[in-house]
Amino acid sequence: MRHLLAGLLVLLPFGCSIVDPDDRAELRSRIAAMPPGNISLLKQVVMNVRAWDWLEYKDKNDQMGKLQCRYQAGGQWSDWADQEPRYTVADMFECLIERPFAVTYVMCKDEWESLERQLRETDLMNSLPVPGGSSVECRFVWDFRYEPDNVPPELIDPDEVTIDDVIDAMIGMPAPPPGWVFPELVPLLCPLGAGPGWGCPPGPADPAGAEPTVPTGAEPGDSR
Repeated sequence: MRHLLAGLLVLLPFGCSIVDPDDRAELRSRIAAMPPGNISLLKQVVMNVRAWDWLEYKDKNDQMGKLQCRYQAGGQWSDWADQEPRYTVADMFECLIERPFAVTYVMCKDEWESLERQLRETDLMNSLPVPGGSSVECRFVWDFRYEPDNVPPELIDPDEVTIDDVIDAMIGMPAPPPGWVFPELVPLLCPLGAGPGWGCPPGPADPAGAEPTVPTGAEPGDSR
């Protein structure tokens, strides 16, 4: 899986050369006609990889954000207090890579926040001197360098991802990701330069002797 991501990161920024613009137009039209949910999934492919790419050279121990919690006892709220662990670049990377193409920058942060919030709120409630008579609340605070307003917009806003971005991302992948659920797009990707990993005939730039494979998500002999 790491090799698949690495190959995409190398190829994605450069796009591809198009032999026939009509081929791209046909694929663009096919994707545009998909149900909105399918288009959203395809855009997540691009958003996931762009986040991976943007974070690749950041310090993995860099803090991206943290939880702060406070409690109410006797009618008074305490000050907000920083909690451990902090959310780091390494945590974000683990999320993006463990389930590639299924999650985005904000989704990874939200998942971590939800889990840690439950743990911290439970721990604090159990430690308060007046069980049942107290309240606890927590909030996530971004490090300003990583908050959504300060990162490339295509990491956090699907409207910033175009259908052409999706097409370039798919062509740049050496093979479809595991669980690929759009095998009907494969025949349209082959004329645009997708490689044998997609089940396409080897192109001039492919290694000698390369053989097309059955793309993930399709059955052998599936011509969709």
